[in-house]
Amino acid sequence: MKNSFKNIFDIKKKVIIITGGAGFLGSEFSIAVSNVGAIPIILDKNQISINFLKKKFKKKNKKGEFFLVNIENENEVNKVINLVIKKYKNIDCLINAAAFTGQDLHKSKNNLFEKFENYNFKLWQKSLDGNLSSNFVATKVVAKHMLKRKKGSIINVASDVGIISPDHRIYTPNKKIKYKGVNFNTPLSYSVAKSGIISMTRYLATYWAKNGIRVNCISPAGVYKKHNKKFVKQLSDRIPLGRMAKANELNGAIIYLCSNASSFVTGHNLVVDGGRTIW
Repeated sequence: MKNSFKNIFDIKKKVIIITGGAGFLGSEFSIAVSNVGAIPIILDKNQISINFLKKKFKKKNKKGEFFLVNIENENEVNKVINLVIKKYKNIDCLINAAAFTGQDLHKSKNNLFEKFENYNFKLWQKSLDGNLSSNFVATKVVAKHMLKRKKGSIINVASDVGIISPDHRIYTPNKKIKYKGVNFNTPLSYSVAKSGIISMTRYLATYWAKNGIRVNCISPAGVYKKHNKKFVKQLSDRIPLGRMAKANELNGAIIYLCSNASSFVTGHNLVVDGGRTIW
């Protein structure tokens, strides 16, 4: 009985594509699935992040494959996925963790954290492409191969702000709350994209149910990333558990949705938010 319970969470030797796999959350997922014996195939458009994660893998003697690719470019993604299929014959899971944060844009006139009334339309489009269209592209390409096997698990990464509105009182008018020296907020483009991911998850879950492909998403909230102390305090006060999440606290949800433990779960939005969305 013990062994059978343990086995349903076993993802050893599963081939798992992770878009944005060298990013903030993506790297956590890449390391987590590798730690339990899966084969992470890491797709990312940031060479510096890839090199940093490669060193981590090498130091811990972990297996993984790394590809520099623009997830929004279908041809690039297609080439990489074909290489993966040629080598491994199949893909068991897809984790869509690619995201556009635009942190490198905050010094330009196209400020990701600009007030809505002054928001740049091209930046709006870029944010939607990075946070939503990238999911569309990767899912479309990978699902073609899953359909042939009539088997697969797709996991999207949404957010609490795809379910409820961000609490704007945390960001304004408090000018002391900054991220990397910039007054920040949750842009509408981000909330819209994450809401879109939840809708896409439900749509594709029903669309591919007859084909044995499960589609789910997770919605984290308040994941700590060297935020300003005042912001941490204000957000923590709005979370029933009284704190922000550690990035590795999402790993259990990811492994669960990759494993046979979730074999009868599809179209579900697994909220990992410390209770924020119930208040």
